[in-house]
Formats: sequence, structure tokens, C-alpha cells
Amino acid sequence: IIRATDEVALSVRGMRIFRRAALRAGGENGAPDNLFMRWELSARAKERLVWRRYRKYRRMAQQAYSDNRSILEKMASARIGFLASAHSAIRYDLFRKAKKKVAEWTEDVTDEIQVVTGKLGQFRKSTLERLGVSGRDALDAAAAQLTSLSEPSACSPGQENCVSYLSPKAREDREISCPHASKRGCLDIWARDLYAEFAGVCPNCGHHFSMEYQWYLANVFDPESLREFNKNIAAGNPTGFPDFDTRVAEAKDKTGMQSACMTFSGAIHGIQLTCAMLVANFRGGSVGAAEGEKFIRALALARKRHQPFLAYVHGTAGIRIQEGLNGLIQMPRCTLAVRRYIEAGGLYIVLYDTNSYAGPVASFLGCSPYQFSVRSARIGFAGPGVIKETTGLDIPPNYHSAHSALSRGHIQDIWDRREIRRNLQQVFLTMGGRNLYYR
Repeated sequence: IIRATDEVALSVRGMRIFRRAALRAGGENGAPDNLFMRWELSARAKERLVWRRYRKYRRMAQQAYSDNRSILEKMASARIGFLASAHSAIRYDLFRKAKKKVAEWTEDVTDEIQVVTGKLGQFRKSTLERLGVSGRDALDAAAAQLTSLSEPSACSPGQENCVSYLSPKAREDREISCPHASKRGCLDIWARDLYAEFAGVCPNCGHHFSMEYQWYLANVFDPESLREFNKNIAAGNPTGFPDFDTRVAEAKDKTGMQSACMTFSGAIHGIQLTCAMLVANFRGGSVGAAEGEKFIRALALARKRHQPFLAYVHGTAGIRIQEGLNGLIQMPRCTLAVRRYIEAGGLYIVLYDTNSYAGPVASFLGCSPYQFSVRSARIGFAGPGVIKETTGLDIPPNYHSAHSALSRGHIQDIWDRREIRRNLQQVFLTMGGRNLYYR
């Protein structure tokens, strides 16, 4: 262990030729007695160490997923990355220093133009009065337009207080009982009302029933702003686990997805962002090599574009253990990618929903400084079944509740599903450092 630590410390130092030679000459016996090795690293050396670790983990599990993208798709992805890097370099590195001066100059020019237009307006008004022409008719028309009732418009995706996605559950002709009915007196709710107008929320106690991930895509983000990328990076069976190929194929056919992670760019109230969504419909939202790779690439694109990053957890059952080490390695791989993104100045937001358990929560999701949860979500490292099986103990019913996570400091707030869009806008505009680069 001491020899390994010596080698790591030397690998990131600037001057190391003679000490490395002496360490190698020592062989298995380790460093000579007269060789003094410092383990304390400078900030620059720590950065080099993190970069080395990132590159090491980045190379791992590269053959554990299927990249089914065509040549044109790969070329388009490379072009997007190059253009994003060039745009950010020009906008944030080259022109950022002159941004303040340009803003001051623009304000001065605007003030000067207002003076000129004011004089012209007065001259026009006096001329019309001399000619006997009145602008009263135009004013009356403008007032009528402002005070008249407008016709109801069609519902558009992302519109506030508007249901733009109809859940298949809303087509069921039945009543649904709230799980808190006996304690809080909740009445039975008609399925068509619960999963449409009420967005899956009990109108009496506020209990959140699970909703499909499509609901969030349609009601949280701006209309027609979503652009999915890396869709054809597919999950596989790198370890040859028995019958797992069939299970993965069934999940693909059932959901129409190639993996449990959906990555896309979008906007919320005009704020451009990059999002990675873990979808519970695909193998419980478990994370394998394909999901980890898509998550890392999404973070890299957000860093190049200087955009905030949203990790939305529709549900995750943990690491896909059938992939063996290829699945487990995704925890440090994604965590280092998150660290690089945050250290570059990015704003990393995590939002939990339904069941969020195990490795992802304990690693690349849990390391976010800003974590939030939808009400009635279940959050924890080990699920109730795993705890019961390993310890033989029954845990309290609210052990994994969002309120328990809030009380122990795991998350910062609990949100109503119907207010996610508004709350995310406030988060993107208020949280993060003062010099957050995308603002």
C-alpha cells in the first residue's frame, strides 16, 4: 500500500525523475530508507490526479454497451460538440471581458435614441393637431383590444396549469382510493380526474401517485424544445449473464428505448439546459454501461455548451448487477464526470421521483450540492426488501420517505409535481455561484 501510494504521489508531481528511478530500483522492497516521499499534494497536482483517474475510468467498460449510431449520427454528434466548444470559447472566454463595456455602450446608445424618438413623437403629434387629424381612433382600438375577452386557446405542452399529456391511466373507467384515506378522510377519485386534471395528486392530502415519464417531458419543458441525443447507445449483456439478453430485449420492445437513460437538451422558461433522465420503465431504471456512458456524454456536452445540468430520476433500482464490474464501475466514472462539470462552473441539479435507491443515489446523484424530491418519493441506499433480507429487521414505514431524506439533510426541498416547472426555473436563476457562466 505504501509503495502504491508513493507511485501515485510521484506520478502527478512536476520533478520526479530521480525519485521514480530510486523507487523502481527498490523493487518489491519498496523505497530505500534515504528516500523521503511527500504524500501531500498541491492543488495543481490534485487536478492532475483527478484528470488521470477520469481518463482511466473513462476507458473502462467501453465495450460493454452497443453503439448503434450510424456514421452520419456520429459525425453529427462530433460536429455538435465542436461547435459547442467553439461557441463557448468565443462567447465566454473571448468576449466575456468586453461584455461589461458593450453593455454600458448599449445603454448609452439606447438613452440617446429615446431622446431623439421623444422629440420626433412630439413633432408628429403637433403636426397632426395642426392638420386636424386625431389619433383617438387608434387609441380606442388599442383599448378595446386590451379590455376585450380573448378566445380560449388550445393547450400547448409546457403551458402553466394545463395538462398536455394524457396518461393511459386516465382512460380507465374506475375509482381509485388514496392510501391515506383511512387516516385523512380522502374520498375515492375518478381515474380520469386523478391522472388528467389533478396530475396524479390527491386533492385532499397531496399524496402523489406515480406518473409516466412522458408527463414530465410534456409539462415541465418548453414546447418543442426537446432534442434527444445518443438515443442509439444500447444496453447489452457484456458478461453473458444467463437469460439476460432476453430480458433486455423485452425491455427494449416494451418501452421503445435502448437503455434506461434518456439524454436530451431542452428549455424551461427559455433557460437552455441539458438533462439526463433515468426511466423506471426500463429494467427499473438500473444503471449499466450504456446508461453511464450516456450520462457522461451528456455532462460533457453541458460543460461545452455552458448549460445547467438536470439529472431527473424517474426511478432507479441501482446498479445493473448482471453486468458485473461493467455496471459497478459506472459509480466512479459518473462521479468523476460530475466533479469535472461542477469544477468547470456548472450547476448540477438532481430531482428524485418514485423509488430512487442504491448505487446511483450513493454516488453520482448523491454528490450534487442541490438535490430535490417530488412528494411521496422513496429515497435511500438500500430498499426495504434488501434491508429485511440482510439484517432481518423491519424498518419503519416512513424510513425512505422524502420527508425523512429532508430531515437528515439528504435533499434540500420537497416539491409538488404540479410546481416542478416553476421551481426549476427559480433554481436555475438563483442557485449556484455568482459568476455562474450560463447566466
